Amino acid sequence: MKQGENFLSVFLEGIGIYAKHFITFTKYMAFPIFGQILGIILAFGLSLGFAFYAVDMFKDSTLTLSITLCLTIPGIYIFIRAFWEYLTAYVSISSMTENTLKSGRIYDIDAHKQVVTKRAGSFITLWILFGLFTFIAIFPPMWFFAEIVFVLIILIFQVFTFEHDATPIQCFKRSFNLIKPFNTYMQTQGLFILTALFTYWLLPKVVDLICSILQIITFFAMLLDPLMTNLPINEFNAALLALKLPYVIGSLSIAKFLTSMFISTIVIGFTLPLRSIIWTLWYKKLAIAELKKKSKSKKKKASN
Repeated sequence: MKQGENFLSVFLEGIGIYAKHFITFTKYMAFPIFGQILGIILAFGLSLGFAFYAVDMFKDSTLTLSITLCLTIPGIYIFIRAFWEYLTAYVSISSMTENTLKSGRIYDIDAHKQVVTKRAGSFITLWILFGLFTFIAIFPPMWFFAEIVFVLIILIFQVFTFEHDATPIQCFKRSFNLIKPFNTYMQTQGLFILTALFTYWLLPKVVDLICSILQIITFFAMLLDPLMTNLPINEFNAALLALKLPYVIGSLSIAKFLTSMFISTIVIGFTLPLRSIIWTLWYKKLAIAELKKKSKSKKKKASN
């Protein structure tokens, strides 16, 4: 990556790398995303399906409960494995990005996964700390402060990937120190907003629009519609009427909304590589700039 680039050029370079290796990244993310979906469907589908019919088949409720719980195990196992793969993908793809910057290719994907597997304890601790921060950040009084801090710690997983001796706490400190200069913070904020809008809003909207035009959303919504009729829709519409709101909710509209949300969630999941690539490029830029600054400072002191 060339020096002197601003956040917009880093964003565009990230899109270029993602587009070049789109098929590789899509294949890589297939199990982490669809595995979670399959796991949930199996866990709830098998257990609830059995429980529904077992009420009339078995008189022993303890036996029914035991079998029901056992039937959730395959789905839970698949979900946990896929969820772990999803969490590790962010770091693995950062490692892949470095590889493609050097050689232009991505190969030996299992080797990139070792970035996590060799330091699984630290990785889990890092996620726990980040999860605690996220939990605190969901409270409305914390939103403004949390957004500022989030931008400052946005490179923690890149630090974990490339600075192998860094502890989880040091990952937070290192990210904070790289981004804290005002100009760097403002550019990081700009990159954060641009990346979030592109991957969390624009791309899902585009795919949703395409699916709407092709009647894909309507097709799946019609499959869900019989389930939606069990919801208290009439009571909800009565409440809207009492509030004098000009809206009428139907079962099909709810099904379409849920289908759109499902599609958007999948798109967001498949764009995780793009977010990882962009923040890896940004980390590399800041780390190199810091190294050059320290080198110049040493030379200046030596000349004095």
